[in-house]
Amino acid sequence: MTGKARIAHLAGPNATIQNTPPLVTSNKARAKHNLSLLTKPDGTPVRFDALRAQRLAAPATVYVEQFSAHPLEADAAELYGPPDGYIDNAGRVHKERQSADDRPVYEVELRPEDGLYPLPYMALQADGSAWEEECAFSGAPESKARQGFFPDGSRSFEEIDRLQVGEHGVGNLISGKADIHFYRILPPSGYTRGLSADHRTDIGSGDIPSERRGVDFFPYKPPHLAASAPRPALARATNAVQQILASGKYDGAIWTEGSPRIEETIYWLNLLVNTTVPICGNAAQRPHGMISNDGPKNIVDSVEYIASRVWQDNE
Repeated sequence: MTGKARIAHLAGPNATIQNTPPLVTSNKARAKHNLSLLTKPDGTPVRFDALRAQRLAAPATVYVEQFSAHPLEADAAELYGPPDGYIDNAGRVHKERQSADDRPVYEVELRPEDGLYPLPYMALQADGSAWEEECAFSGAPESKARQGFFPDGSRSFEEIDRLQVGEHGVGNLISGKADIHFYRILPPSGYTRGLSADHRTDIGSGDIPSERRGVDFFPYKPPHLAASAPRPALARATNAVQQILASGKYDGAIWTEGSPRIEETIYWLNLLVNTTVPICGNAAQRPHGMISNDGPKNIVDSVEYIASRVWQDNE
């Protein structure tokens, strides 16, 4: 194969690396709807809203204050070109500075096609209350619970590509090196209402029928609704991986699973899957998007390893 590497992502069960912290209603939404705010221990509102990756529905023009990306940008102001304009104290934009109090700004047009943006989470529950956790209330039945795991790897890989920055200050840490196809082998979450074929983000054909927890997908959260894959599922996974890699389409594969079992699974696949390309196993100790989460770097490292072909012998 030539050009960028082609990699198959294989979604396995109970994968923290494909899990996310709960989507909690922001204070912007709470204030808008007269709900109790998230507060610090002293009872005052928290300093910031947590920002969650979301999609714009329409273009928006925003003004970004010059020299606000780093505390010492202004210390090297003479190295910078001019701003796009200035905003006065009344919020009006001018091409030229009108007074010493005007703030220099860059004009940025944000478009839906740009990709995900970190934004406050504005959703409420159906009864108008704020979301505080994955479930509508603690210990809620499955019908009142959301899913935090991704149904395939496409969203987490997109967020890594869009929001993570490498050592040289640029992004696209996955798509710059490889094209990824996503397979739902034993996924950690599923479509309980089914999904039409035109909305699928994985490799597969036709509509996805309604899926069942513990049968079609295997999460460990919420804890009271946890489900683990049964032992026979390993045979199903092995056959699926063999078929995918026997196609000859891929330079390698990335299998994601919960850390308690991933080493055993990768060892099993190494014994039984007849292939000359690597199968990298990736897990994480913290959910995707959580502070100090290790999953994105693990995935990028696997992509770089497969794309480098250092694993390939001379035969």
